[in-house]
Amino acid sequence: MIFPVRTDVPLRSRPWMNWLIILANVAVSVWGWKYPTLAEHYELNGRDPHLFNFLSYAFLHQAGTLVPWLSIHLIGNMLALYMFGNNVNDRLGSVGYLALYLAGAVFAAVGCVLVPGSGPRVIGASGAVMAITGAYLVLFPRSHVTLMYLLIVVNGAVEVPCMYLVSFFVALDLAMNLAGSSGVAHTAHIWGVMLGFGVCVGLLATRLLPRDPFDFLALVHRWNRRRQYQSLVAAGYDPFVAIPPADVRRADDQRRERERRQREVNDARVERIKELRAQVHEAIAHHNLPHAAIVFLELKSVDPDQVLSRQAQLDVANQLASQQFYPQAAEAYEQFLRHYPNFAQIEHVELMLGLICARYLNRRARAKELLSHAVTRLHGESELRMAREELEKLGVLQH
Repeated sequence: MIFPVRTDVPLRSRPWMNWLIILANVAVSVWGWKYPTLAEHYELNGRDPHLFNFLSYAFLHQAGTLVPWLSIHLIGNMLALYMFGNNVNDRLGSVGYLALYLAGAVFAAVGCVLVPGSGPRVIGASGAVMAITGAYLVLFPRSHVTLMYLLIVVNGAVEVPCMYLVSFFVALDLAMNLAGSSGVAHTAHIWGVMLGFGVCVGLLATRLLPRDPFDFLALVHRWNRRRQYQSLVAAGYDPFVAIPPADVRRADDQRRERERRQREVNDARVERIKELRAQVHEAIAHHNLPHAAIVFLELKSVDPDQVLSRQAQLDVANQLASQQFYPQAAEAYEQFLRHYPNFAQIEHVELMLGLICARYLNRRARAKELLSHAVTRLHGESELRMAREELEKLGVLQH
């Protein structure tokens, strides 16, 4: 006797849905053995199918020949479902796994009805189990299954690649179906595995299910790359001729590494600038100008060319001047003049900057230029007097 024991794919969570489905199969099958006459109403009759039979048949199983509890039919199906279903449940989630299991049962039943020769009486979860097996083959094609063998003389265990094991049983079902074997619904097996295989391939191809480096599509992709490479070599391509010297490769690697690090630095710098600009505008919106000025200075340390919106730039410059950060305030005013030359009250900005340059920064030439231009446009008496007094100190105006 040979039967599977486990797979080598670790579980990330408990497959509660698979366990519930196994429990439902056992419970319904036991009920069917206790009330066989009533259970016949829920079997799938290929000649006269009812709608509910396309699902109900999959939870009934043939009783054992001598002892009903020793049903090879039920034990075999549930063992296979436990083996492959736990991992598929873990990957698809409970809702997706239940949907695939029920769809496999219905699809297998449709195959039995459409294909002649499937027999008038169909029961068992084989079609749904084969749908789960087909899904397992797509999701975990590189996994291994441990098989126990109990023979008269010797017993033990052996690991078999999942791809070989599932392919063997699918080929066996095809052969037995073509040979006209009766007693087992090979058609249900074939249709079930086609559904599970096709659905999971579609989920992976459309990215509805996260890809894995070792899923079926990844294996096909790598096989296709090997095929293309072999075709190029067969056509005369020598892959070793184009390999550059080691020092050239090392220099290229170093250059790419420097470029990668520079991109990371630039990306981090851009994100930091965005964050600081947002903090400045948020502080201004909450009328917290001292904090806005501090954050603005940090922004300028990251990128000296940064300029805020017109009103925000003016508010920060005024705040820096009020806090006696005169060099920083002068730079903020200079940026304002360069970027917003058409401001309606530009003369007030020129006045403030001219006073700072004259009184605190000893930039007399720049102060003369700004104040001389400002007095031609100022209208307030106090502002005009302030500008003229400062120009007199600079030696521009005489009494």
